[in-house]
Amino acid sequence: MALESLTLVVNPGSASHKYALFCGGWQWANILFEFVDGRIVGKIEHAGQQQSKTYDDTDLSNVSGYVLPLLRECGVINHDDTISVIGIRLVAPSNRFMQDELITDEIIKLLQDLQLVAPLHITTVLSEIKQLKITFPNVPIVAVSDSAFHATKYPWAWDYGIDTELADRLSIKRFGYHGISVGSVVRSLSENNMLSPKIIVCHLGSGSSVTAVVDGKSVDTTMGYSPLEGLVMASRSGSMDISAALAIKRDLKMSDNEIEQYLNKQSGLLGVSGTSNDIRQLISYEDNGDQRASLALKLFVYHIQLAIGQMAASMNGADCLVFTATVGERSQIIRHRILENLGYLGFYCDNNLNAETFEPKTATYVNAESSKRIIVISTDEAVEIARRAEKYMQG
Repeated sequence: MALESLTLVVNPGSASHKYALFCGGWQWANILFEFVDGRIVGKIEHAGQQQSKTYDDTDLSNVSGYVLPLLRECGVINHDDTISVIGIRLVAPSNRFMQDELITDEIIKLLQDLQLVAPLHITTVLSEIKQLKITFPNVPIVAVSDSAFHATKYPWAWDYGIDTELADRLSIKRFGYHGISVGSVVRSLSENNMLSPKIIVCHLGSGSSVTAVVDGKSVDTTMGYSPLEGLVMASRSGSMDISAALAIKRDLKMSDNEIEQYLNKQSGLLGVSGTSNDIRQLISYEDNGDQRASLALKLFVYHIQLAIGQMAASMNGADCLVFTATVGERSQIIRHRILENLGYLGFYCDNNLNAETFEPKTATYVNAESSKRIIVISTDEAVEIARRAEKYMQG
């Protein structure tokens, strides 16, 4: 029997490409392509089973062409089954992409124009769209905006301190990102009657941000024109003085693209520690007396604490603090360190509950009895992308 209403979710990154297949609202399969020992490995999960296949490709640019064969080879779908719609995560600094868009020739041209100002993110998406159109020539592709959730931000939370006419002409605004993830968290909390009036969502992963949410809507967030702004992240510097960036550029004789690559790929936890961007490794190095690893972790935690205070100020208080994404869901050590200095906001950690919480299946409280609510919840960007792509096609 043929499956109906198949939706393919595409989430391309620089180090891995993630895919998910949905059928009638249910997540049918997950596929991850990543490098393992210098070769690309495709891992597929379906019905509680995991299978893998190795490819000889030297980069990830063609892996979407392997999705359909892999789904069929592993018995997830039959040869008669077809994809109805594809949803792809889009990170793009533009007013036009503050909403979801059907990929057309016009949209591709707009993305190509944006590639000049945001090459790191747009290049990967354009490459993926090109491959998807070859592999799935008649399937509509919906670009799901990672910024759309932040469209409700305070009017004064959009601008930098520059000439507004110039900012409007060049579309230089604080668009914000991780909106798909935060939207997923807010939707889940709302459906479970756990959504407080004023919440602070800490999305902590390789990219990290903190968002203020009032009555389920974003009012401010730490990321700005690009995902580089805000917190110290795995390999991103976070916010820094432009004069300092120019000093680095001059000293290392870098081009514009090279300094952008440096601040995005060689900075943050990796740059400060000099060894790793992995929180688990840095904690191990710190335990063995590595001072640079310790400094990297202190900077990471400190900037999150500052951002939480900033977002609380934007809402005139906070009722609930939420941790999500890889580090937020998995690292009880980082959560504990962040919460050590948040008593002034009324947030106190229950150390036992916190220590027991790792990638919870459902939203889990880790606060002490005397504290405001602190929740750890697993984000599900794939579900959110699928839902929004399907909603777009339904008009």
